Amino acid sequence: MIPNSFIEHVAVSQNISLRTGCMCNPGGAAALLGIGDQMEKLYPGVTLKDFERVVGRELGVVRISLGLASNFQDVWKIVTFASTLADSRTRQALWDAWKNVPIGQAI
Repeated sequence: MIPNSFIEHVAVSQNISLRTGCMCNPGGAAALLGIGDQMEKLYPGVTLKDFERVVGRELGVVRISLGLASNFQDVWKIVTFASTLADSRTRQALWDAWKNVPIGQAI
């Protein structure tokens, strides 16, 4: 699994807009991520960060939406983005760069 914050960082650096997280459906995300049993142990007031600490990783999924104004170049940019992340050497170089960015620093 790749952290959402890493995906967001790489996407922003390539001028790609996407969403990460539970997409307003925590139950669906829990089922997809295989953490339904852990969801049952939540208590009132728990935050996503609290829950991520219990699970041991960032939680959520990545969503990229296309619309009426989207064109072939938009789709190709997403395919290229995914291919970049699929290549282990390129992904490692992006990871190393991401690890050196101070938390909260804009790109």
